[in-house]
Amino acid sequence: MGHALDEVGCIWRASKQSEAITKAPQAISRFFLWLAAHDEPQPSGPKPGQAVSQAAVAPGDIRAEVVEIEEVPGFGKSGSAVGFFGPDLEPVTDEDIARAIRRLGYARKDLLGLVAGLPAETLDQSPPARKRTIRKNLSHVAQCHAFYLSRVLGDDRTREALPGSWPKDTLSLLDWTMSRSMEALANLPAELREGVFRAAEPAEDWTARKMLRRFVEHEVEHVEVVRSTLKFLRETTRAEAVAP
Repeated sequence: MGHALDEVGCIWRASKQSEAITKAPQAISRFFLWLAAHDEPQPSGPKPGQAVSQAAVAPGDIRAEVVEIEEVPGFGKSGSAVGFFGPDLEPVTDEDIARAIRRLGYARKDLLGLVAGLPAETLDQSPPARKRTIRKNLSHVAQCHAFYLSRVLGDDRTREALPGSWPKDTLSLLDWTMSRSMEALANLPAELREGVFRAAEPAEDWTARKMLRRFVEHEVEHVEVVRSTLKFLRETTRAEAVAP
């Protein structure tokens, strides 16, 4: 996975390290387009009357330099540790928190747009290779908010932010964990905005900046997971419809 760490939420996948490096300019350019689509200013504009597709920095104008490489055992498996980079040690400001919350909102809007109006049979239809159904992906996204909060806030403060019985309905659960988690982030105590916190299961170091980063990255990741799952299900349905 590639990360443009000065642009929270800007990540991309590749099958090997060299590919992650060569894909960086295109991925960063695509990220700026995504920001423009959600009306967030970006390096090149957009200028008045300019189409979103013309507004972002072109891949050819982006020079990406690899400054840090982190190897994470078990990377990509649910529940495994994630990368910790030098910039993650920087204390977070109100502006950093507001930016992360704003971009998390963009990703959530995209996610809900993908699943709006889907029938229950589509939400619960199994994709290949024992991957999660769409409904289970949505529940996973909602539940991970508590996980990320607890990395820095600890268990007691996280239970205060997300108390009592959680909603049973999947979309209600998404909304409930989102709104309460964002409130907790917006009111993050000063003493938690800097420093390193050692978390367990998996055992790894966290900071407030890493927590904000993973909140956004994880949501962005699962937008793509749900999008690819829907594509597979629709292609499978079409194939069955034309089968002799």
